[in-house]
Amino acid sequence: MDSFVQFADLPAELRVKIWQFAIPEARTVVVKSPYSRKIIPTSLDKVLPQGFDASETWYSTTRVPALLHVNAEARHEALKCYSLSLGVGKVKPRVYVDFNRDTLFFGDSELTPECSTLWTKTKDFEKIERLAIVPEGAWRAIQWTKDVDLASLQTLIFVHDTEKTKLGRLPKLVVDELSGTKMGLQLGLEQQVQQLEDAVTEAQFEVESPVKQRIQAAREELDTLKMVLPVRWEREVMVSTAVFREAGA
Repeated sequence: MDSFVQFADLPAELRVKIWQFAIPEARTVVVKSPYSRKIIPTSLDKVLPQGFDASETWYSTTRVPALLHVNAEARHEALKCYSLSLGVGKVKPRVYVDFNRDTLFFGDSELTPECSTLWTKTKDFEKIERLAIVPEGAWRAIQWTKDVDLASLQTLIFVHDTEKTKLGRLPKLVVDELSGTKMGLQLGLEQQVQQLEDAVTEAQFEVESPVKQRIQAAREELDTLKMVLPVRWEREVMVSTAVFREAGA
């Protein structure tokens, strides 16, 4: 049986509970800048007309939760979790986000200088709790806290090996368990990093362990952040390492 035709006859309270149960688990939302989809010009006459389009804003390649498209009742319940977010200036937002659960991933191209205007004019950054970025772009994202409100940030995730992974419509971010809650970005940083190293030693990881390599790279990134960090958050920001899992893996 492919469908349950009597669903509409169920009591409204039961239907609502079913819709709520059907809300997907926490997602990794891949956020892209409008520059990501610009075609590389092949001649000067194609370069001249190009420039910043005030109507452009962030978009996402991540699949929109299906409940938003089922019917009005399902959409009503889904909108209690998801909201259109990350609009730039007066441009309408295009990215559905559940800030309480979703992780926002900004790739390498989204941390380039040409995106700085987007970052400073983007709404809803103050709602982000989980932010994932490539390690080499971390210091740039942190520096932007001078102009971008990241007051709600709780977790900063360094995502490794992104150049080796083709992200699908439902990207799966796998966080290294040993890195979670072990590294802090505020006071006591060195002590927490030492605790992390001790945990790795106790686990008897091999020298070439990918997890150990990622954690070591995270420590080096944190050492850099300590030198360039312009602000402190009111709450302690925890740092984790992660990789994307290939579709079907």
